[in-house]
Amino acid sequence: MCVATALDRIGNFKAFLDEDFDEAFTYAALRKAETLGRPVGSKHWLEDMAAKTGYALLPGKREPEPKAI
Repeated sequence: MCVATALDRIGNFKAFLDEDFDEAFTYAALRKAETLGRPVGSKHWLEDMAAKTGYALLPGKREPEPKAI
């Protein structure tokens, strides 16, 4: 796998840094991960990291709600 330098991927780096962005939207995934305690990344990346580390990084299947008595 070849990883290009930032300049090759982005071009004008100063213009990239000067771009406006929606901070709330951009950091929403990080804020959610802080609450849940899970890593942030694509499904493919999380699967790869789980295989390399042996940790379950993707959320498991939820158990059914307990029935009311």
